[in-house]
Amino acid sequence: MFYSIKFHKMHLAEYLLLGSKASNILGKYDETELQLVKPKTKVTAALNKLEDNLKISPSSMRTSELAAKDLRRDNGWKCFMYLVISQSYNEDATIRTHAEKLVTVVRSPEMRIYDMGYQDQTVSMINFFNKVDSNEELKAAITGIGADNHYTFLKTSQQDFIAKEEEKNKEEAEKPNAEGAKAAKEVRKAIESLDQFLSVMKDMTEKVEYENIAAEINEVIKDINSRIASRETRRENAKEEEETTLQE
Repeated sequence: MFYSIKFHKMHLAEYLLLGSKASNILGKYDETELQLVKPKTKVTAALNKLEDNLKISPSSMRTSELAAKDLRRDNGWKCFMYLVISQSYNEDATIRTHAEKLVTVVRSPEMRIYDMGYQDQTVSMINFFNKVDSNEELKAAITGIGADNHYTFLKTSQQDFIAKEEEKNKEEAEKPNAEGAKAAKEVRKAIESLDQFLSVMKDMTEKVEYENIAAEINEVIKDINSRIASRETRRENAKEEEETTLQE
C-alpha cells in the first residue's frame, strides 16, 4: 500500500521525519477498533530509539538562518497572495477575471500556511507550484495580473529554504553515529511491518480507514522521495560543473 521508499538514500533526519509523521497519523485513528496498538507501538519504540541516538531537538534544528529563510518565503507568499486578492477588485474586467481564478487557489484551506510547521508548509507550497505550473489558465492569470516577478520570487524563496533546511539536517543529523544507523533500521522495519499490516487488514475487513492511513503516510513518503531526488540532482549538477571546470 505504501509507495516505494528509498531507504538506502535517506538521511537519519528523514527517518526521524517518517517515523514521527507515521506515529502522528496513527494517533488520529481509533487504535482499539482498528487494532493499531501493536503496529503503533513498534513505530513509536523505533522512533524513540532513533531520537535518543540523534539527540535532535526542535530548537537545534530551527536555527536563526533557517528561520530567516522561512520568514523570507512567508513574506513572499504574503506579497503574492495580497496582490492576487487586491487585483480581484480591479476595475479592469480582464484583470479582475484573472485574479478571481487565482483567489480560489490562494484562499484554499491547504494554503493557510502561517500556522503550519516547516514541513507542512513546504508540502503545501510544492503542491501549489505543481498545481499552477500544470495549469495554463492559472499561469496566464498570473501574467494577466502582473504577478510573474512575485511568483518567481516565491519559488526562489521556497527553493532557498529547502536547500538551507537540508544543509542543517545533514550538518546535525549525519554526524558519524553507528547507533543512530541501527535505530534507523528499526524505523524501517516498523514501517515495512506497518505496510504489511495495513494491507492485510484492508483485505480482511474492507475498512476504508486502512486505505486512509496508507494515503496519509504516502504523502510523507512522496515528500521524502522528492527531497532525495532534489539532493541527487544537485549532486549531479555539482559533479558536472566540477568536471567541466577541470576540462577547461
